Amino acid sequence: MNTWLPPRLLPSMRRLRLLCAGLSAALLVSCGGDDDGARYRSVAVAGELIDYTLDTTNLTYTYTITESQFGLAGTTGSGTLTLNTDGSYTPSGAPDSRVVVLANGIMLGAVRERFGAAVVTMPIIGLRDPVTTTAALAAEYNYVQRGCAGALCSASLGTLRIDASGAWNSCRDGNIAAGACTGAAASGTLEPRGEGQWRMKSDDGTDIGTAIGFDDAGQKGLVVDLRDPRAGGFGSGILLAGQQAAMTPATADGNWIAALSSGPWVVFEARGTTIAISQYDGMPVDITVTFSANDPWAGMATTAWGEDGFMAGSGFYVLKTPGGDLELGVKLP
Repeated sequence: MNTWLPPRLLPSMRRLRLLCAGLSAALLVSCGGDDDGARYRSVAVAGELIDYTLDTTNLTYTYTITESQFGLAGTTGSGTLTLNTDGSYTPSGAPDSRVVVLANGIMLGAVRERFGAAVVTMPIIGLRDPVTTTAALAAEYNYVQRGCAGALCSASLGTLRIDASGAWNSCRDGNIAAGACTGAAASGTLEPRGEGQWRMKSDDGTDIGTAIGFDDAGQKGLVVDLRDPRAGGFGSGILLAGQQAAMTPATADGNWIAALSSGPWVVFEARGTTIAISQYDGMPVDITVTFSANDPWAGMATTAWGEDGFMAGSGFYVLKTPGGDLELGVKLP
């Protein structure tokens, strides 16, 4: 660890948990291309549905919170974008964050609102072109989710299967692709809400949340806005899933940017089995961590710091920590 890093940042740096070298089901990713007012169906880590519109030609953005668990439905925001040298953008309304747009329609961004007791910067993942049929979602996925019940939040990992009819089965802490679920099992159906949104319902009729998904070059991903109030359920928050595939050393080699659920952002390079973190909120740092691939099952990975995650979709990744925090990331050009 960089010994000159300010002491106030040391606890945060220890919790960076960056995984990114090779996790599951990565699609080929490319960045760039102008979005002239493109709308992204987005989910915030806190469990909000957001319509986020980017105009990277005129360098502006707007957003509307369409569904909220914090009484924010109908809240709007807007501002300007500053293009950075690495291809990311800084939004004027949340200058402590970054916005990154992938050419395949995936966006990493953030909004700054009063989520709960304080105004905070909240990471979001958005999709420009969500799929509109359950057949396009049918696959076996790895997932990582973060859910809260009141002030108590926790993160977990597992697997999820969706069939062409929209029926789904999940296995928390187990690999459903390997056979019978060895963890906590759940099941239900996906019901269409229109415009690529799906109501994810459990077999007992509980509305677990709203799912949006994509299929890019045969690889699939899913993002769910969780609102499950049941004891032992998914909680309120976010679930991210990527089609399961064995990790290879070249899966994630390159430069990445990530947003932490606690607000800061980081930049790092993945090569082989090593992650080299070079920036923390714009400050230069020099921190490395190694990882074990395909652990605890195909497509997942575990860092030497004890965190778990995977790479999903066309270049986004998600990582959970033992403390219940989450990180979202995408690949830079």
